[in-house]
Amino acid sequence: MDYDWLEKQAVLLDAELQSLIKDKHMDSKIRSKLQDRFVSRVIKDNPQMGLVDFMNATIDDFASENTSCVSAIKTTQTMIFIVIKLFSNLYNQINKLV
Repeated sequence: MDYDWLEKQAVLLDAELQSLIKDKHMDSKIRSKLQDRFVSRVIKDNPQMGLVDFMNATIDDFASENTSCVSAIKTTQTMIFIVIKLFSNLYNQINKLV
């Protein structure tokens, strides 16, 4: 496990997330395969969904107090999800090595 492994995880997650964007041009077979893989990995890997939900609620609370931040809610929540997912992948990989 090294920097290349982490980079590959990020690239794979990026492709899967891109497949979820409806306006993004992508071959329908590739889109379907990436979406299926994303869903199965989320179910299998259990990426701390409680933590994601807590962070999303916290972001919503903060944005409700500061209306200038409302436009950044989805971007911030997506970035938090990605960080949690990547750390979850890292943790799972370390546990496989131990």
